Order: sequence, then structure tokens, then C-alpha cells
Amino acid sequence: MKGPPLHTLSGGGANFSLRIPGGDPGPGSASLGEPSERDFQRLRDLVREKGGIDLALYGESYLRRRLAILLRSKGCASLEEYVKLLSADPREMELFLNSFILRVTEFFRSPTTFEALEQRILPALYSQKREQLSHVVRAWSAGCSSGEEPYSLAIILRESLKREKDGFSVLIFASDIDQKSLVDARKGFFHPSKLKKVNQAWRDTYFRREGEGFVVSEEIRRMVVFRVHDLVDPLPYRNLDLILFRNVLIYLKPDVQRSLLESFFEILNPGGYLVLGRTEGGAGTVPSQYGIADIAERIYQRPLQESE
Repeated sequence: MKGPPLHTLSGGGANFSLRIPGGDPGPGSASLGEPSERDFQRLRDLVREKGGIDLALYGESYLRRRLAILLRSKGCASLEEYVKLLSADPREMELFLNSFILRVTEFFRSPTTFEALEQRILPALYSQKREQLSHVVRAWSAGCSSGEEPYSLAIILRESLKREKDGFSVLIFASDIDQKSLVDARKGFFHPSKLKKVNQAWRDTYFRREGEGFVVSEEIRRMVVFRVHDLVDPLPYRNLDLILFRNVLIYLKPDVQRSLLESFFEILNPGGYLVLGRTEGGAGTVPSQYGIADIAERIYQRPLQESE
């Protein structure tokens, strides 16, 4: 019988944080000790079978840190004991899975990245498009969570296009592994705490008050198309001008990082941009075929003219 689909991390601009019971224990206060490879394999097999997550994609240090915290929170003395708990209690497996995909995101998270997009990247992209006699801009927010990132992108695209003499058609694709998050994203309803970084003028223009929160305007919502997608599956889009993929790579194994970045290169148009953002730090090595558009914000570009 076919099992559930295998899942990678997803994040709201891949924007998520990790549930840490009782707070982060800090170095040395929680430890896995030296669990056997057999115990690790049992865990991988169980999570793959019951939860559809392939733990082999995750970096070892990240996985060990998460497991140490979970073992401590459950009072388990060993990984073997924790695996038995997961196997016996479906609720514990659900908690385990949630600890890997819980997200915390907001509009314009990491504002300097959006400033770089609005002030430098988008004007350069529009100039390229005019030279190519193209007036269609296609973007993808990969790991969009509940929609704050693609809606933020839609707002700065709408604002920047007000300053352009030429008319451009814009389409933003947004994908995530979690169906529930996408249901919330399509509704476009957000608690005021999610709008802390939205300036008052944009809040007045692109949101309306509704009950205890705000709803994104229809104008902005029409710019974004949401769909379920797992990053281990074939990439669903091609001919993109902009990909936002933030706060995910640092949790993946180096070979998985490189494979995704190479795949993104192939689906970008010449001159298109990949936005990783500051939170990725030094995770992985961006393949050499990318050019650097903004090193501080980790924005890279597929060259317009590629050497043979």
C-alpha cells in the first residue's frame, strides 16, 4: 500500500520557528548521548511510515538538537524509549510532526530584504523586461505558510508598478506543504500582530478592518495563486523571474540544499532572481553559475548571458 507523501520543511517564506518546550535548553543542557544507528533508523522508518516526513533530508545537527529537546520534554531517557512512545501513541507522532513545521511569520518579515527588492531588484527586473519586450512578471514564494510573504511581495510589486510608465502583468505563485495553512492564506484574514511592519499608508490601502483583525484587499489577493506542493516533488513552475525561498536551507542537508538551488536555477528566466534572505546565513554553497545581486540580503541572479 502506498504511504503518505514525503514532506520537506516548509516555511512562509519558509518562515517558521521551532516549538521548544520550556524554552531553548542551551548548549549542554539536553543531549541525545550516543544513540545507536539502529535507533535512528527505527525513528526514520517510523516517521516516514506514519508521518510522511523523510528525516534523511534534514541536517544532522538540526535533527539532534530537535530530538534532544523533545526527549527532555517527554522525560525519555533514550532515543529508543522515545521511538517506542511515538509508535504507541498517535498523538505523540502528531506533536513530533508539528515541532518540525510550526511557523511564526508576519508581513514584511526581515524588512531589509523587502527594501532591497523594492528599491533595487524590481527596478532592474522591469528594465530587463522592457529590453526583452516582455511585460509579464512571474514570481514564486516557495514555502509560503499562511500567506504573509506572497502578499507582502504583491504589495511591493503593486507599489513599484505605480512608478512604471509601462504596464506589467504580475502573477505570484505561492506554495506550501500544509493544506491548513493554505486555507488560511486564501482567506487573507490576519491578526493585527501580523501587520506590525506594515506602514500606515499601506495598511489603509491594502487592508480592511474586519472584527478582531484585517483582511487583505481583493486587489492584492487576485495577484496570488496558492497550491499545495512538497519540495521533494518536481518543481511545479518554470520561466520565473523571482523566487523567494527564505529560512529553509539551513535545516536541510548540504546535498539537498545544492540540489534545490540547482533546480531553482533551471526554472529561473535568464536575469531572474533567487531571494534567500539574511536568515540563511552561510547555509550551503550557492552554485557558482549564480551571480550575486545583493550579498547582504543573499539575493542571487541567473545571468542574462551565460558562458558556454
